[in-house]
Parts: sequence; structure tokens; C-alpha cells
Amino acid sequence: MELRQLKHFLAVGEAGSITAAAKSLRLTQPALSRQIKALEEELDTALLERGAHSITLTPAGEVLLAEARKLLRASETMIEKVKSTAAGEPLRVGYAPSLAGDFLSVAIERFTQFHPRVRVSLYDWSSAEMRSGLAAGKLDLIVAAPCTAVQEPVRWVALRDYGWQLVMPANHPLGNKKLVSAKDLAGQRLLLYDREHYPDYWDRVTGFFREHHLQAKVAGEFDGVSSLTAALEGNLGIALLATSSRLNHGQKQRLISRPLAESPRPIEVAAGVSAEMPTSAQVLAFIEELRQAASES
Repeated sequence: MELRQLKHFLAVGEAGSITAAAKSLRLTQPALSRQIKALEEELDTALLERGAHSITLTPAGEVLLAEARKLLRASETMIEKVKSTAAGEPLRVGYAPSLAGDFLSVAIERFTQFHPRVRVSLYDWSSAEMRSGLAAGKLDLIVAAPCTAVQEPVRWVALRDYGWQLVMPANHPLGNKKLVSAKDLAGQRLLLYDREHYPDYWDRVTGFFREHHLQAKVAGEFDGVSSLTAALEGNLGIALLATSSRLNHGQKQRLISRPLAESPRPIEVAAGVSAEMPTSAQVLAFIEELRQAASES
């Protein structure tokens, strides 16, 4: 008995028709019928009851169908493990560039020196996308700000905290101040990371404005650091960002930042893993490198 025969039998059983299965397998109907017949002869039992236009599985056929599914699934898993071993074990990390940029590259460099067989893949996703990816098993680890507003199935390991800064175009009037107070922000055009993808950021900033009874003019919401940077450079408004944010590119300084006399509560950056799945040894090792690199940055 060959795996190919089991795959073909599985296709017939699930399609309920040799004709339909042959079409999906790109085989002729007589060729597929001969394979099923050969399988029945090898097992010395009937697997199908053949009607004029359809087939049904015999009790023996039902058993073989269930066992074939298990065996084929196991074979696919085995193949994937062999391939991943040959290519190196994957470690998929979601991260926020504005929060992890100071120490993530250092952690990767140190980690790969001790774990050369592990392939670290980085995913620059929004906080909402990272959480969805972690829950779906598409990511092994995320580096983000824990969402304090909701309870989530994520186990967090604290890395470091960041304060806040006001970022604005270089020619903005508030750039003349060495320290910006909360009242200076009243009536300013505010640029924000959007609420859907960055709910914790949104809650902190808008909560800060409510706390200080400030009327904010939200001039735009953005799904990532690139679009927000472009809006800032286009003089569309100002933004409250973590002190870890590095927004200037090239030699010409188009954006400037100023410290805040009052600011939202500090931004906690942490490494998050699924609370519903066991954490592998390589992920734990990577978190330790993150902690060490974050403490030094």
C-alpha cells in the first residue's frame, strides 16, 4: 500500500464520486478506478459500493478513510519537520519598530550566535495584527505594549518602559519651547495611530487629553509609522510618541521633538507569548536576550 493510493482513496471518499475525484486529481476515471480496485484486492475487502452515478463507503471503507486521514496528516507533519530542520528552525517575531528598535537588533545578533540553526523572521505589524497572529499560531513571540484595557490570553515578560515626546515639523511654533506643557497642546492638530490597530496607544493619548480638559483636533489616523511620519513631514499636525521613536531619515532634519511637562502614563514594552500554548526553549532563550539588550539600551 502506497501513500499515493491512500491520497486517491481519500479524494474519492470525500468527493463521493470517482468522476469528481478523478477531475480534482487530474486523472482519468478508468485510471483512478483501477487504483481503487488494486487497493481493494490488496486488502482483500470491498471499500466502495458502486451505484449508477455515485459511490458509498462500506464499513471497511469508512475505517480506511478515517485512518488514511490520520496517516496522511502525520506524513505531512513529518515532511514539514524534515524541511524545517534542513532549513533551520523558525522563530517568528512580531514587533513594533517604534518600541523595539533600540534593542531588538542587538538581541537577534546575540541570539543567533548561540542558536545558529534558528531562523529569526520579523513581522512589522500593528499591535492588533500581532495579537491576532499570536493567537492564530502565525507568530511565536511579539514585542509590544501590553493592552491594559482588556484581558487577553497573552503571557507578558516586561522589558522596559518609555516616556513620551512631542514630535512636530522642524518649523512648528512649539519647536521654540524647550519644554511643552499640556495647555500648549490645546487646539493643535493631532496625528494619531489609528484606534483599530493601536487601541492602547489611542486610549493613553485621548485619555491624557480628557484628563487635562484639552480639546484636540484629530487631523488624521494612521496605520503605521511610515504613514504617520509622512503626515508629520507634510506639516499636517503634531504627534505624541514614545521616546523610542526614531522618525528622521537622511541628513536633513525635517522633524524635531520636545519633552513634555505632563504626559500620558509611561509605555511598558514587553515580550508576549501565548498563554494557551507551551513556550519553547528557543523562545525563552530569545526573551532572555531581549531582556538583556533592553536593560542596556
